[in-house]
Amino acid sequence: MMELLKKYKNYFLIGIAILCAGVIYISIPTSQTDKVTANQTLNTEEKPQKEKKKNATHIYIDIKGAVRTPGVYKLPVDARVQDVVKVAGGLTEDADNSKLNLAEKLKDEMSIYVYKNGEAGSEEVVKDDIESSETDKKVNINSATKIDLQQVPGIGDSKATAIIEYREKEGLFQTIEDLKNVTGIGEKTVEKLKEYLDVN
Repeated sequence: MMELLKKYKNYFLIGIAILCAGVIYISIPTSQTDKVTANQTLNTEEKPQKEKKKNATHIYIDIKGAVRTPGVYKLPVDARVQDVVKVAGGLTEDADNSKLNLAEKLKDEMSIYVYKNGEAGSEEVVKDDIESSETDKKVNINSATKIDLQQVPGIGDSKATAIIEYREKEGLFQTIEDLKNVTGIGEKTVEKLKEYLDVN
């Protein structure tokens, strides 16, 4: 028996080596198959999310102002301003569509405001009122007190005192330019003070 083992020892070793190689060969494709299956599963999960983004078919628009039924509306992705106006019941009789681009393409979460006639123009009236009120706030250097003058940017205690002293000695200022004659006030200072001072 021992002689047989010695005689066929090499054959036994070769057989064991072949068996081991076969086991390794079988196990490799299995692991690769598992990897492929896992990748396919991940790709399948990612695709629906990507497709949802690519295949969005609707957008939501908020329209306000001079339309019959203001609100948030769901429209097709290729909709235009005229489409959301139509869905909102159309423009009211006092709507000003001169500033409305009916052909403009809509975007998701877009907000549209339709002005009424004269509503945009009222902003200009407000601006005019503000400008006139700012003009009224100018300080009259011929009647202002020392405290009034010190409220003006660029005029401190010494300049306010100098302006009043000059006014008392030389008489009323005829123009703002006359401030150049006051001690401590130069041409650059006068330019800065023009928007805050008046002689009337």
